[in-house]
Amino acid sequence: MLKPTGIIPHEFPEDWDSIEIFPLSDLHIGDPKADVPLFRKFVAMIQERPNRYLIYNGDNLNNAIKTSVSNVYNETMNPNEQRKWLAAELDRIRDRFLCFVCGNHEYRSKKDVDLSAAEWLADKLGCPYYSDDEAALKISLGKGENGKRVTYGLYVTHGNGGGKYVGGALNNVENLALTIEGADIVVVGHVHKKAASKPAVRVMDLQNNVMRQKDKLCVISSHWADFGGYAARKMYRPSSKGSVPIILSGREKLAQAVI
Repeated sequence: MLKPTGIIPHEFPEDWDSIEIFPLSDLHIGDPKADVPLFRKFVAMIQERPNRYLIYNGDNLNNAIKTSVSNVYNETMNPNEQRKWLAAELDRIRDRFLCFVCGNHEYRSKKDVDLSAAEWLADKLGCPYYSDDEAALKISLGKGENGKRVTYGLYVTHGNGGGKYVGGALNNVENLALTIEGADIVVVGHVHKKAASKPAVRVMDLQNNVMRQKDKLCVISSHWADFGGYAARKMYRPSSKGSVPIILSGREKLAQAVI
């Protein structure tokens, strides 16, 4: 297992006009509210086109243990069964993962007994890129009008914090994006909200002696659970389920998210 300390490069064909990247986070398999039929439709959709890829971004296993907030007596599977079940479900798209990043649910057992369920899944599915904390990816595809590859910097971390409102979650991810020079796209999960925004930064181009503007695409990938339980007790608003597709053009530098 290679734990990346630098940038993970992924090269895709020059004749591709686009690539679609889907963050997979907060599935919470083992929680009785997890929407398994919706997840299985998602897996089938990934299989439909060769240019659809995935980022594993944590909390896809509920991983309730005695010391966690989640109730161990409410789980539909124990943690060992959860990881075996998810590995079997994802096996058909095992070649579509760009990286694996741990979430706070998987990190529970990592902290207590040094067993990372997310790392186990990455190894089982043959993805060499796993991180407890974050991943930085270089995505190259297609060819622009200048004859060069179109290249994107993508940064992913599971996320932190909570709150009831999407505005606060977007503020957090935008603030993160502004700390990472070179990142065109920043992806988080964790907060169980589906959202995207496109802030911009001003860049001092010292080679050409001009000021220019650069967009940054910020994406929050949502959860997969029916409403109830913890969300109801905390009086949260229900939010849309499922992943947020990120579409990268192979003909020009253009990143878009579909909500």
